Amino acid sequence: MFRCNVKEMETNYLVLLSLSVLTLISSGVALQCYQCDSNEDDSCPSYVPFDRNINALVDCTSFEARTPGTFCLKITQQSPGWFGWIKQTRRCGSRSDTGVAWGCRWVYENNGVWKELCYCDDRDGCNASSELSSLSAFSLLLTAFVVRLVNQMLGH
Repeated sequence: MFRCNVKEMETNYLVLLSLSVLTLISSGVALQCYQCDSNEDDSCPSYVPFDRNINALVDCTSFEARTPGTFCLKITQQSPGWFGWIKQTRRCGSRSDTGVAWGCRWVYENNGVWKELCYCDDRDGCNASSELSSLSAFSLLLTAFVVRLVNQMLGH
């Protein structure tokens, strides 16, 4: 049978409340993303790995951001065929035509171009790599670990 200790529940509640407040405070800090376009910018290549040392991060709420936003976006467009082309765009984002799904997904457009859309907001510069990931699972595990640690410290 499940036993519920009121003191333990209060402790768990306080820990979760504290973590929630810390998350809200940290989310109030503006996200920084890479901003470049391979058609306009030699520092944003399509055919070689992206160099974080050449490109600077842009604050997504500042006037420097071409598209102000609350998340980072990386778009890779690729035409089919032997003589196809690849274009990469990195920038801040605020909305999407298809809805924001954290991570990456491929879309085939009517003009025959393949497009990969990658969305992230878990850390500054998260749109640099091709493998974007959310920290949701990590945050959940960290919360569970902290709750367990506090319970052990209190002798529960």
